[in-house]
Amino acid sequence: MLTSAATRCAMHMKNFNKTLWPSLSQPQKNGHHRFISSCPIVMDDNSGSSAGEDKKEIIERWKKWNTSKTWKYEPNHDLISKIGKEGSKSPLDAFRDTVPREKRQTERVGRSWSVKELRRKSYDDLHKLWLVLYKEKNMLLTEANLARRHGYMMLQPDRRKKVRKSMGAIRHVLGERKRAKIADHKLYLQELERVGALLEDLDVDASEGDSMEEGMHKEATEKKLEEDKI
Repeated sequence: MLTSAATRCAMHMKNFNKTLWPSLSQPQKNGHHRFISSCPIVMDDNSGSSAGEDKKEIIERWKKWNTSKTWKYEPNHDLISKIGKEGSKSPLDAFRDTVPREKRQTERVGRSWSVKELRRKSYDDLHKLWLVLYKEKNMLLTEANLARRHGYMMLQPDRRKKVRKSMGAIRHVLGERKRAKIADHKLYLQELERVGALLEDLDVDASEGDSMEEGMHKEATEKKLEEDKI
């Protein structure tokens, strides 16, 4: 029964493709697209009750397969509404502005960090500050996206610019320190080469001095032997 139903389905799809898409097996031209539907195969009712039962079985099987293969996201609106509110312990609070809206409307945020200030910071302090600014950036992006989706104005949108300038200043300071460290290393290598050359010259001078002393000692020995003979 299933084999005959599958055969009839294949024959039906073959005739269906020939009717609607006669050039399905031919290469597609530019600008032409091939549309393929994922709907279940519908068969004619002229084949009798057995064909109708087979058709229902195929449709039910397709529905079951399509439902099991399709994942549908169902958001938890109660949990989402509690994010960023007072008393919430969700890790997603880091992506929401925990400052009340009334306070945000009246109090302005501070300015961005300057390069002059960051030059006094150590590497660990700059690393911690970078993490704080990165979390602030993610929070501001979330707030901007929510404001766009719900159609209201974001409070103090210049905060994103201040965070971006502060992160740029950190990059600038770290770049200065990196270039200074590379320059110091190059100077160190040059000094090593210069000292090595001086040591080689000293070795040559020492070898020449040793040969001169040996010659003088030999000459003095010969003179002493001549005096002894006389």
